Amino acid sequence: MKIIFYITCIVLVIVKPLVAKSVDNERVNQLEKRITELELIVQLLIKQNEQKSILLSDKQKVSLTVDKNLTHSAVANEKAISNLESNSKNSISTNEIADFSSEPELAVYLYEDLSEELNKSIKIAGYADVEYRGSMEDGVNEEFRMHHLSLFFSKQFDNDVKFFSEIEYEDTPKFEGLNDGSGELKTSTGKIFVEAINFDWNYSQHLNVRVGRFFTPAGIWSEDHYPPFVTTQERPLHIRKIFPQLVDGMSLFGSSELTSNHFFNYITYIGNGESNVSGKKDLNSSKSVGFKGDYEAPWLDDFSLGFTLYRDNNDSSNNNAEKFAHGYHIKLRQGNVTFQGEYAKEELSFENIGEDNISDGYYAQFLYQFKQWSLGYRYDVFDKTNHDIDKITRNSLFINYHLNENFILKGEYHQDSNDDLMIEDYNYYILSVTGYLGR
Repeated sequence: MKIIFYITCIVLVIVKPLVAKSVDNERVNQLEKRITELELIVQLLIKQNEQKSILLSDKQKVSLTVDKNLTHSAVANEKAISNLESNSKNSISTNEIADFSSEPELAVYLYEDLSEELNKSIKIAGYADVEYRGSMEDGVNEEFRMHHLSLFFSKQFDNDVKFFSEIEYEDTPKFEGLNDGSGELKTSTGKIFVEAINFDWNYSQHLNVRVGRFFTPAGIWSEDHYPPFVTTQERPLHIRKIFPQLVDGMSLFGSSELTSNHFFNYITYIGNGESNVSGKKDLNSSKSVGFKGDYEAPWLDDFSLGFTLYRDNNDSSNNNAEKFAHGYHIKLRQGNVTFQGEYAKEELSFENIGEDNISDGYYAQFLYQFKQWSLGYRYDVFDKTNHDIDKITRNSLFINYHLNENFILKGEYHQDSNDDLMIEDYNYYILSVTGYLGR
């Protein structure tokens, strides 16, 4: 409260004795700007005091959100000028005003220093979702699923260096050991998984560096897959079956403007590949490499077109095969209608096995949005061996309702058809609630 009282007094001392006739217009404008800054500071401090969240000087790490849209109204400015003119009998010199002006500058400096400290503190966000799954097929249980609780930890060290990590708790994990000193588990359900942990060095728009674990840059869904920001809980069939889910390694990324409002974005990387073991080691010295490119143009409301390349000369997860994968993706939006699609193909070459293996998959998704509602349809195909008998086709209908920008209700229906006559077709539905836990 002392700092609130101090700043308020400064404002009163400046405003009360000023006379417009004794000060040139430029000085008045400068003072009005400083007064506006101080009023914003006072409002912020009062608000924080009421919420009992004022930080102590021991650099306690908390997050602070400052409303960037807070501005001083023109009416308040006019009132300040009116006060200046109404006090003409108490005029002071320009030099005296300059003496007073140094104190609000100090207050502004203190506020900016506090904001900088808070921006560098670690921030926590994440998402969570709960599902109800069922089917009209006989013998299939309907059930609730506590699917994800995922926590993001991020820290901005300075303007160029930042840290990000994601820890996922899937299906409410529980681990209980035997009470015999053996270290063996009596109960083990769910999964705790470090999905991302990386450091970024932002050198320029054209060249940046990322080191650590990150999602494989491949197409659209591989990276943009968080439940609050995608239309369905179920991902397309071929996602994570052709390109790996994660890369432990290093990437270079950036963006270049080709011509006015035409951009090319790239990510190239090297990593342990699918032979990676728990982030600790690689099963071989061969490294996977990849490249993703995106072209963005000012056509329609949103237009992007891109491709992905991936190679691993010794893929331990596929019997040490030489793996090459490539894919293409597109996203278009005009008004309330969005279309996106992806195609990917994998080729595995085996040294000691006669026949190579090819698998591919694709999807096409249409989305219509109006107000808080989203309706859509997706056609989805995946062929594991490039033989018709292994092909799966899925038709999906979905609807989303956004209670607000961070909390969504979802309903989706999926119908799977198998070319293998020995496998029956299957349909199921998912009702879910999902929320983003950040600001």
